[in-house]
Amino acid sequence: MPSVFVEVVRSVLKEMYHRGELIPVDSLGNSTSFRPYCLLTKKLSSSWFWKPRYRCVNLSIKDILEPSAPEPEPECCDCFGISVNVDGNIQGQVTLTDTGHGEISGAAAVSNSCNVSMNVRILRVAQNTWEVLQNERCLRQPEHRILQQLRSRGDDVFVVTEVLQTEEEVQVTQTNSKKGLGKFAVPGAFLKGEGGGQLSRKKMVTIPAGSVLAFRVTKLLIDPTWDILLFPDEKKRTFELPPSKNDQRRHSFSLLATLRSIGEQHKFLEDGIHVEQVVRKDFQGLRAEVKAGCTQLGDLEMELRQQLLMDIGRILHDQPSMEALEASLEQALCCGGQVEPLDGPAGSILESLMLSSGELVLELAATIFYLMGALTVLSETQQQLLANALETTVLSKQLELVEHILEWSSPWQKQNSVALPPRLLGNSWHEEAPIWILLEECGLTLQVDTPQVHWEPTSQGPTCALYASLALLSSLSQGP
Repeated sequence: MPSVFVEVVRSVLKEMYHRGELIPVDSLGNSTSFRPYCLLTKKLSSSWFWKPRYRCVNLSIKDILEPSAPEPEPECCDCFGISVNVDGNIQGQVTLTDTGHGEISGAAAVSNSCNVSMNVRILRVAQNTWEVLQNERCLRQPEHRILQQLRSRGDDVFVVTEVLQTEEEVQVTQTNSKKGLGKFAVPGAFLKGEGGGQLSRKKMVTIPAGSVLAFRVTKLLIDPTWDILLFPDEKKRTFELPPSKNDQRRHSFSLLATLRSIGEQHKFLEDGIHVEQVVRKDFQGLRAEVKAGCTQLGDLEMELRQQLLMDIGRILHDQPSMEALEASLEQALCCGGQVEPLDGPAGSILESLMLSSGELVLELAATIFYLMGALTVLSETQQQLLANALETTVLSKQLELVEHILEWSSPWQKQNSVALPPRLLGNSWHEEAPIWILLEECGLTLQVDTPQVHWEPTSQGPTCALYASLALLSSLSQGP
């Protein structure tokens, strides 16, 4: 199940905002990181179909400006009292009677509840505050070391301009209860019996006062002076990059187009990948993109696939290594295949992508980069579930179900309900099942009694990333 904190954030935003107005914080541990004036970064997306998360760079606007004075206090724009009450109760009963032979009956009930009341406020940096800062403070010289590193990588930098935060400490309790009862009686044999059971699970979390539930950002512009971008513009970059490097980097990543480009450079197209450079931005486009990666992985020798699978299982338990590998592969694809050695599972994966001469196999590197991009979009819970499933045959079954949901929820921009065929579920459609948790972590609302998924447009990114992860990992796990 998603964390209690995530459930609360989703419920509060659903009551207060239209879709996409604020970015939800993804864990209680990050709720103190996204303060007004904090600087964040976000890599260019490794696909058109999902977006990477914002990451803190442990800097505030005052750390990059002179004089290094405290920032003006943000304004409290509004305060709200929010009460979220979720109660669900499902009951069922069945009786089988065979005249003269006896009777069997059973009943079951499932209930879920989560009740919370809180006071929240909106803190915002006013536009005139930014104007005063621009007039009174200039960029620090020499440039802060972290900014230098971000500049060299070509990463954009964002600043937090608005937050939604709690005013006081809040305690949240989520209760899940299951109850069952069964009876049987056999006339003439004097046999009669009954039994029952109950399972109750309670999760509690304390959200401290001042915790940020959601935030808004704007892009920071640097060179030669500094400014903020009041209206979104994907063409504007934080740092002015040299034209050659700017051409190499993409605002979105098409695995198909990249593999084709690599093939043209190395003349591998005789029996290679023949695709259009423009990929459709729907499920057919996603499926074609993922299929290209699966083809690359499926052509590998079994021993190499097993080694990659083992190393990916290790790196799924090591988030910093996953991010380091993703950054290294991105640099290699942009700059012609030159990579710095890495330690641990990331280094082992890099070695698997190289020829004996030490040259990186770019086609394979592009596919693994795409996989790392998909995996980093997923939550830590999803990553652990995938790591646990790598040595089983369950990946292909989960893939088929996720593929069905994405195909039948089209167009993704609209809410929709998708019925789930029993053949795709087996005995694995319940709240404790890994596939249930994987989908619920994507922000989807699931139903047990009549198996279906309620599609939310905001679920597109994580669900597409889950699909790509399952497909590529399944390709590695398939036997000869």
